[in-house]
Amino acid sequence: MSEPVVTLQIGSQRHTGWQEVNIRLSLERMADEFQLALTERWAESGEVRPVTPGGACTVSIGDELVLTGNLDEVLPDYDAESHSIVANGRSLAGDLLDCSGQEQRFEGRTLVQIAQALAQPYGIEVVDTVGDNKPFPIFVLEDGQPIAEAIERAAQLRAARVVSDAQGRLVIVHAVQREIRTPLVLGVNIRKGSGAFSDRDRFNQYIIEGQTPGSDDWNGTQASSPKGTATDPRIRKPRTTLVVCDTPADGMDCAARAELEARMRWAKGRGVTYTVSGWQHEQGVWRPGDLVPVRDEYLGLDERLLISEVQLIEGLDGRRAELRVVPPAAFEPIPIAEPKASGSSSKKPGDWGW
Repeated sequence: MSEPVVTLQIGSQRHTGWQEVNIRLSLERMADEFQLALTERWAESGEVRPVTPGGACTVSIGDELVLTGNLDEVLPDYDAESHSIVANGRSLAGDLLDCSGQEQRFEGRTLVQIAQALAQPYGIEVVDTVGDNKPFPIFVLEDGQPIAEAIERAAQLRAARVVSDAQGRLVIVHAVQREIRTPLVLGVNIRKGSGAFSDRDRFNQYIIEGQTPGSDDWNGTQASSPKGTATDPRIRKPRTTLVVCDTPADGMDCAARAELEARMRWAKGRGVTYTVSGWQHEQGVWRPGDLVPVRDEYLGLDERLLISEVQLIEGLDGRRAELRVVPPAAFEPIPIAEPKASGSSSKKPGDWGW
């Protein structure tokens, strides 16, 4: 069975025939990205077509759209006998990462309303899957602040993440988007596994301090000294960190930010990257947000884990996907629970501090 064709479409032109492909999709970055090494005969017609960076484009695998964005960079490389081109691009949200703005104040706006106002000038639609309707008393885009940084700052106070989808939209999410039937099994479809287990940047207690603008009904200590805390019982005491919130926030906002901080550091400090052949499972292309059954005898894993990042790679040795999996609870808006006790000396998930 032939592999599905990777297509870069710019306007009406469809470009195929890659030497190398690297597509990176993630729950931990706002914009996804791609790098495609193009052969001498770039278009389906067999003609070499010059391409200018900055153009809108899509990347598809077979009939499945995986990225909508812009072509950022074109790198031709040639001599008297051969020609090649490397094309680099990102989701539409790449503009939000690059561009900054002048001071802009929002009063009584929700997270999705702030994100929509900041993304609209760039032609980017915002989709809210979290449904947090609590308004910010005041939120400020500071002079020279990157647009993406401002949106992420607001999202942190609502314990949410902002990612790109295949259509190039910004999506406000917690995490799980679909459950996958195809399991990852060591010795079956897992070619290689590598783990990252670190407590260096994790703490037992997270303290977030902030302040809110005062009013006739909201003033004094309650407005000037709001605080929120979160505990990670998996980490030894008395490891504590204090984060001063640079956005006006009340006690509930600070508590939500503290929980998110604990979970983000947990996700970064606990993860396994599995390499599998091909880019697809029975339901389509591997994607971040997939909840997948994992059976890994070496690590003692037999549970559903969340794919937080996907790299789809093609080179001289064929196609492979690198899938980073983490505990689903590391992305859920709930307090981190106590680790499960291990009743024997054999390896179990809790033995790795999962």
